[in-house]
Amino acid sequence: MTYLGKKLALAIPDTVLEERESLRDRTVKLGLISRACSIYGVDLVQVFSDGKRGGDQALIRKVLEYLETPQYLRRRLYPIDETLKFAGLLPPLRIPSHKPKVQVQSLEVGETREGVTNSDGSVDIGLDRHPRLNKGLGANKRVTVRVTSKDPFEVELIVRGAATGYWGYEVEAVSLEHVFVDPRFPLKVATSRVGDGLRSQVPALEAALRSSPGVKLIFGSPTRGLFDLVGADLPRKVDFVLNLFAEQHTETVRTEEAIFAGLNVVSNLIS
Repeated sequence: MTYLGKKLALAIPDTVLEERESLRDRTVKLGLISRACSIYGVDLVQVFSDGKRGGDQALIRKVLEYLETPQYLRRRLYPIDETLKFAGLLPPLRIPSHKPKVQVQSLEVGETREGVTNSDGSVDIGLDRHPRLNKGLGANKRVTVRVTSKDPFEVELIVRGAATGYWGYEVEAVSLEHVFVDPRFPLKVATSRVGDGLRSQVPALEAALRSSPGVKLIFGSPTRGLFDLVGADLPRKVDFVLNLFAEQHTETVRTEEAIFAGLNVVSNLIS
């Protein structure tokens, strides 16, 4: 999936939850990040290691992936887990891949759905019957399929990018170094309170967004900005270092708020 022809990625540190102590508060913050990604059509979320502090990469990845998973697949893919006990309280994303459970009769040939494989070669795609996949993948593998026939009831395996409409985000755990050398997203935009004012950079940023096939927005942690994480050579590793809140009237801006703001800027400059 691309947003208006552009691949869109988000990179956040594994210490993004450091100011939230309870699991409930941490889950709510991740829910807001997931919501932002879904509203603006983010394709990839990268969770990178802070390096000097112990982060919570596993929790961040698990909750974000759980929220992106269609509801009818969650019990199959996620056994009872104490770390997910508050995730079910968050509102659903309602993205195109989160389709409701229906009967086979109401299905259309060519329709795309998310599913999880069964040991007998069939796939659970949230219907009253399980179609045949005709491809041995084993059990409990998440897949994207397209309905090829209703009688017999069969589907074919497709890549996520072949789905029509926004199909959710994927989550990767990466090193900080990988964030800056990832060739899939040639345009890299770092955010920082001491970055360049957004207004002065709009013309150059708009031109860069229109010419690049992919853009990545990179954020720091609540207590350690990207200059603290990367060092003084941050501007040489990215194309822009932007201050999204040049007239900030609060002492701090939360990471989830900065993510909404950054994605909104990209959305408006591309559209």
